[in-house]
Parts: sequence; structure tokens; C-alpha cells
Amino acid sequence: MPLARWILCRPVGKELGGSKAQHNGGAPSSKSKRTGQRVTKMCESFWKLTAYGSMLLLEVAIVHNEPWFWRPADYWVGWPNQPELPLMRLLFWVQLAYYISTTFTLALWEVPRSDYWVMQTHHCCTVVLIYYNYISGYHRWGCLIMMLHDINDVIMELAKCLNYAEQHMAANGAFAAFVLSWAALRLYAFPAILIRSTLFDSVRVLGYTPPHHGLLNTLLCVLCCFHMYWFGLILRVAYMTVVKGQGEDIREKED
Repeated sequence: MPLARWILCRPVGKELGGSKAQHNGGAPSSKSKRTGQRVTKMCESFWKLTAYGSMLLLEVAIVHNEPWFWRPADYWVGWPNQPELPLMRLLFWVQLAYYISTTFTLALWEVPRSDYWVMQTHHCCTVVLIYYNYISGYHRWGCLIMMLHDINDVIMELAKCLNYAEQHMAANGAFAAFVLSWAALRLYAFPAILIRSTLFDSVRVLGYTPPHHGLLNTLLCVLCCFHMYWFGLILRVAYMTVVKGQGEDIREKED
């Protein structure tokens, strides 16, 4: 909160301390209210950027030297007796704790958005996926799915922070990177590599259908549908950015 106020509130300091505040009888101006809303939004994005960034660093530390990283079929080799890598348990518990907590913060703290129920369903599906991934020993595959999502989320929250700080050129550049990464990772790599590996490589490599195969693949397909829904919203923001020169989160409800 102090960092967000330092970034956002400096331009209005003289105005609030001068005659305008007096003419309003001490009541907050509409500009100060908008600044307060931006502070709230930036605090939310700062927190998410820190969380996603920390989890992404943990995922990179886990997989960067692993030979199976680039070979989806190898995610299943040796299962269920694959050795648990250092930091893997920490990653799963941190991710599980984060997504359980966000089901509550989404309802109680975050800025209201039009896709509230889609986001809540996404978080619930993610909690179930993380839990069954861990107890079933699908650590390699689960780590890659979390990493794929966290890359997008880091870029998205960075773009939002820059936009709230009115650094529009940098925000537009980050948003362009976000659109490209979403298309490449969530619309291509997620179904074509990770879901395909779960559906087919797992059965082919193991020689039988592993536990929770149907449940996990159903949840993955649900997430893939959410990705396509959100990409439609992303393209609308991209259009607004090109037309107006400044994009806004169209999911946010105006007061």
C-alpha cells in the first residue's frame, strides 16, 4: 500500500492540499477517489505479481536442469516411482495454499469483476488438480502446468501495474507480450503438449490408464475452455488499446 500510494498519489498532493479541497468543504474530490481506486488495484496487482513471480522462480529452479523438461512423454517414465525432486513438495504446497486463499480473497477483497464466477470455478478446479497431481505423484506434469500458467500471470500483472502507474508505452509493450504468450502457452502448448501428454502419452508409456485419468483430463479441458473465454476478453482489450491508445480491464465493474 505505501509503495502504491507513493507511485500514484504524488501528482495529486498539491491539489488536495490547496484550494480545491477547501472548495469541496474537505470532501474528497472525484480525482482523489479515482486515485484511491487505482491504489487498491495496484496493491492487488503488486501482491499477485510477487506471488506468481516467486512461484515461477521456484518452478524454474526445479526444472531447468531436468532432461525430461523438453520431452512430454518422459513426464511419465518411471511413474509411480519417480524420485521427488528438491523443492517439488514446497512448490505444490505453496501453490495449493495460494489457490485456496484466493477463493476467499476473490470474494472478500479483490476488485469486483464481471467474470467472478468463471474465476472462482477456475480456482476450484486448480485446487483439485494440484491436490490430485500431488497425491498421485504426477509431479513432473503438474510442475509444467503450473509453470505455463505462472509465466502468463507474471506478464499480465506487470502490464496492469504499469497501466495503473500510467506508464502507457511500457504497459502496452507488456500487454503485447502477454497476448502473444497467452496464445502460445495457453492456447497452443497447454492443449497440444500437456493435455495431449496426459491423455495419450501416459497410457502409452505406462501401458495402462493411470489413476484419476478421467478426472484430471476433464478438469484440464474445463481450464482450456476458460482460456479461450478469457482470450476473447483479451482481444477486446487489445482492440481498445489500438483504437484508444490505452487499454483497461473490461472485466472491472465501474462504481
